[in-house]
Amino acid sequence: MVCIAKREFFDNKIHEIASSNKRPWDLMNWVRKKTLPANESISYKNCPCNILPDLWNALHKLYNSVENRPVNTRLLNELPQADSVEWLPFSSQEFRDAIAKCSSSSTPGPDHISWRHLKAVISHNICLEKLMHIANACITLEYWPSHFKSANSVVIPKPNKMSHNTPSSFRPIVLLNTTGKLIEKVVSNRLQFHMTANGFLDPNQLGDVRQRSTTDAGVYLTHIIHAGWLRQCHTSVIAFDIAQFFPSLNHEFLSICLKKAGLNTNVVGFFNSYHSNRFTTYTWNNFSSPIFNTNVGVGQGSALSPILSAIYLAPVIKIFKKRLKRLKENIPTNILSFVDDGLLISQEKSYSLSSSFLLCSYNIISKILINTGLVMEHSKTELFYFTRAHHPPNPSINLSLVGGPVISPKPIWQYLGFYFDRRLNFNYYTHFYATKCLSTLSAMKMLGNSSRGLLPIQKRLLYRTCILPITLYGFQL
Repeated sequence: MVCIAKREFFDNKIHEIASSNKRPWDLMNWVRKKTLPANESISYKNCPCNILPDLWNALHKLYNSVENRPVNTRLLNELPQADSVEWLPFSSQEFRDAIAKCSSSSTPGPDHISWRHLKAVISHNICLEKLMHIANACITLEYWPSHFKSANSVVIPKPNKMSHNTPSSFRPIVLLNTTGKLIEKVVSNRLQFHMTANGFLDPNQLGDVRQRSTTDAGVYLTHIIHAGWLRQCHTSVIAFDIAQFFPSLNHEFLSICLKKAGLNTNVVGFFNSYHSNRFTTYTWNNFSSPIFNTNVGVGQGSALSPILSAIYLAPVIKIFKKRLKRLKENIPTNILSFVDDGLLISQEKSYSLSSSFLLCSYNIISKILINTGLVMEHSKTELFYFTRAHHPPNPSINLSLVGGPVISPKPIWQYLGFYFDRRLNFNYYTHFYATKCLSTLSAMKMLGNSSRGLLPIQKRLLYRTCILPITLYGFQL
């Protein structure tokens, strides 16, 4: 009887998800690898967090550890002022376009209003006009209501971690009030357009910018490598990571970046109000913390965090390029940025020359980041060489002079989901994703057979939505 009851229950759930909701891909959570719940004791600075108050304090100190970190705003004097941006009042179409892309099944924020409810509300023109008046008034009055500053930071484990015994192994995802989040989406869309139109964002910024994806980064890198081989040059790269990137963005530095980007005083004043006097609670499983003030960083989960982080990094890349040009000796190092993952690229015939160029460039970008309140995570820095030679050297680079370790290249280098080998054969890459597709396809068989479960047309849809994207990821490379 128990087996029959279980079978009927799961058959009904499959029918509800695949037929009624028409979202068979939601069933993939049933066939994926199940991770065991974390049962390790959390420690912060070698002190165990045995009670909840200790855990909340550890999380808050970690995610706000850079609150008093100094920044050098005079660094931005090296950049010219961007063309001024004409900020027009918001239109109803901007709100309709923004909310149309929102999933009705996403988790609501502290106001418990879902996107489904908000879509029903603004379907009435009167309600939409009122919301437009609020958004335009926020810009005109340079004010962001305190109700929209309330956030709930849900702490989730970072994927592919061997251990989760420190707070740094977890990531806070910010849940905001839905009405305020819709206004943020409209402002973000406007900023994306203006910052691209007036050229403030650097062309080598491929993350947090629309129409620039991981595939673009991979195609760009492979194009550079092949172009270097035509000149009989090997390609050397150093990949670096910015530690605690989103929680480390300094609001004062960001405000000056917005002025440099050509935004008028009303928009800059709005963002000053947006970043001031914010507060959050932390949620760990079913437990919630008291209210904490957050005066630094931008929350992951906010619609504005991608474009604001891109605006923050744009001066870093431009100043890096200018300082390389001012050196007495020409150092033809290129830079590529994808959110908090940076890439330094050097192409030379001599390995010693390219290594010295990369070391010098790494030192320059490290100092620029420190002046902006950001710090490299040297332990994650990686080195790799691309060459078609049969028995090429594989030299290491000593980063001890800039606070890093001695880094040695690996046989396979993983970058943005791509697996590169030295000769760009992509044998390992093809084998990895083919195996992943076959294992996923094999696991999907438990969702139905010829007599019960998913229908053939639903299996076809599941294959097209869950298997083909894995198979074709990065095929342009």
